[in-house]
Amino acid sequence: MDDVMKHCAKLLRESGYKILANEIENGSLASVGKDEPVFVLCARDRLAPTAIQAWINAARVSNVPDHKLESAHETVEAMNAWTGDRHYPD
Repeated sequence: MDDVMKHCAKLLRESGYKILANEIENGSLASVGKDEPVFVLCARDRLAPTAIQAWINAARVSNVPDHKLESAHETVEAMNAWTGDRHYPD
């Protein structure tokens, strides 16, 4: 991870965005390339858990390592437990 990413994670953590900071430091965003497109799903999106579960199903048959599947499953559980307002994408 380069210094810019580390600095961004530090600023996010200090501002209360702990989960996003963790993703930048240790999660799927830790290895993102400078010009690499990304697609982010948030818990407020009612479709996010379903989309992630579809990824888990596809990843399972593609022999993705178990720790990646478990991480995605934990995200689904955390999103389902989140108590904030939910809506369908605009």
